[in-house]
Amino acid sequence: MPNLSRTPLVVMKTALVFLLAVSLSQCKLPLTFLKFQATQFLKISNTSANCATDLSLLISDLFDMKMWALKMFDATTKLDAGILSGNVHFFGDYDLCVSIKEETKTRTVEGKYCSAIITLNTSFAEVHRQMPKLKNWEKTIFTMLLPGESNDVQGIGGFIGICVPKSCTLGDLETLTGHVESKFKIPIHLSFREELCLYKNKSAKINKLDLLAYCIFIFIGVVLVASTFYDVYLQGSGIFMIFSVHTNLKKALHQAENKNLSCLNGIKVISCLWVIYGHTALIGSIIAKNLVHRLTEWKYWRSSIFACSGHYGVDTFFMLSGLLVSYGYLKNSQKLSTSLIAFYFKRLSRLFPTVVIVVIIQTSLLKLFIDGPYGHLFLDLFIEKCYDNWPSIVFFTFNFMRDFKCAINHLWYLSSDTQMYLLSPAFLFFIRKHPRKVIAGMGVTFLFAVGYSVAVTFMKKLGFTYYDWSNEFAYYLSFSTINHLPSWLIGVFCGYLLQFQNVQIPKKLNIFLLFVSFLSMILLIMNQLSLLEGEYNVYRFAVWNGLARPAWSSALAYIIFSCATGYGGIINSFLSHYVFNVLSKLTFGMYLVHVGMILVIIGNSRQGLLFNNRQLLLYFGEMCACSLPFALLVHLTFEAPLSSLKDYTSKGQKVLADKTN
Repeated sequence: MPNLSRTPLVVMKTALVFLLAVSLSQCKLPLTFLKFQATQFLKISNTSANCATDLSLLISDLFDMKMWALKMFDATTKLDAGILSGNVHFFGDYDLCVSIKEETKTRTVEGKYCSAIITLNTSFAEVHRQMPKLKNWEKTIFTMLLPGESNDVQGIGGFIGICVPKSCTLGDLETLTGHVESKFKIPIHLSFREELCLYKNKSAKINKLDLLAYCIFIFIGVVLVASTFYDVYLQGSGIFMIFSVHTNLKKALHQAENKNLSCLNGIKVISCLWVIYGHTALIGSIIAKNLVHRLTEWKYWRSSIFACSGHYGVDTFFMLSGLLVSYGYLKNSQKLSTSLIAFYFKRLSRLFPTVVIVVIIQTSLLKLFIDGPYGHLFLDLFIEKCYDNWPSIVFFTFNFMRDFKCAINHLWYLSSDTQMYLLSPAFLFFIRKHPRKVIAGMGVTFLFAVGYSVAVTFMKKLGFTYYDWSNEFAYYLSFSTINHLPSWLIGVFCGYLLQFQNVQIPKKLNIFLLFVSFLSMILLIMNQLSLLEGEYNVYRFAVWNGLARPAWSSALAYIIFSCATGYGGIINSFLSHYVFNVLSKLTFGMYLVHVGMILVIIGNSRQGLLFNNRQLLLYFGEMCACSLPFALLVHLTFEAPLSSLKDYTSKGQKVLADKTN
């Protein structure tokens, strides 16, 4: 009796084979020609014996409609629609290809998936270089296919997925495609790389640094388990408990005691989510099937303005950093004697271990979770670059680099923020005794930084958003410490006012200033549309780059000042909510790991992204859901223990001060 449960599957499989056979029969003439050409070429080429044998078997079995050959043909890319819309990534079927395994009487044929990089032949490219000036989006699409220029930040170049027998080496593939190019005068060149050719159970590329990283994480895991066991089961106490997951989790869920600045919790969480959303849109555009839409239409939509304004979230963090450094130092400097070395050590001891671990995670562990066509292109384009740049990252000089193609580009912020922290003693150590002189010096520095942003935009003819990206824009503006210095100085001044100035604000004046602050922030966001829609005007862009960020930070500083001095009302209640209090402790971890999560999620894609706001929101939700548990892990493993260790050190310093007095 036949197995009825398998009948639908058999019918479906038969129907699919029939459809594929029909598609092959429609192109029987070109396939017959291809069979003849391939057979002749295999006889005269220098293709390795194993590859030639497998290819001959593939050709004959394809015409005999054998399933494994049909799968290999089906898994290979067929050109898709939308090339002029920016769709230059042709995947084929990666999973189908690597699953192919055909046992013959003499050998086993397995599938190998290769992402072949598409470039234009040099002679063809030179002709097009001399064409009249192209529009920006046309230039971007064209540049993606130029030799040596394919890895533009707007995309990872064109590629096609080819399914071939595993026995074929890179040399075989280069020989075969080179023959086809010369035979038919094709202006397209396909290049192959070993790291972009994948097959089933291919081991990840592991180096000595990776092995060291695995040992470090095993050691950390043992310490966490031992400390948690010591805390929970042995009811222990002392410094060894600082690594207890149980204790650190309770601290993470505990309400913070500093109610004066509790409004910062909501601001940190909202700004962090804003930055993540902006990075999702920026990195997501790399795999866009409709890149032209992203370059020509999307950024002009009102619904896209929030993603295009993520740089304000970055400057929010610079302002908060200046405020917390100023407020914290001025609050505690009278109680505890602070030397310059101790001041710097406090910062570096908190950041350095966590940053080093995150660098190790994203250079050594990330590759274990990425699979598929895009994933290995990402590994080649972003991860491998990090091995060369890691000293500049862990020593906080990454924003001085010229080549920013690395999976941890976002750590430029820590470099800039640390450089500002190193500058802060010039103001903080003297502001108590000489407030007027120091504030005047801050004002001069503020004007110098604003002047720099105006001047560099004018001289380099730069844009103003991340979506007009170039390495020059990143080096001179986006990642520049000087460009963000005004926001940080506003935060320092705000922290000074909160600590020393008892300002009484009339209720009506406070409501008016809050209204002006929120209105200014809304106008700064919405006015970007007018800049985007109009023609490029270097004077407008220069003024905008010089003043927009300081204006944003000033408006936000007053909102914080109002909340911290008891005039915030419902705004303070919202920003100080318990949920924000808990999540704010994870913002640093989320910032560190979220780009890695974006690369993992997008890197495991089997097809390009149809770039629109709906898809971005779906990706954004997925990024947050994946980043949050890893951020909690970073907090419990590194942030909380380092904070507890700092508390032990502070207590010891207080005891020593009491004995001295």
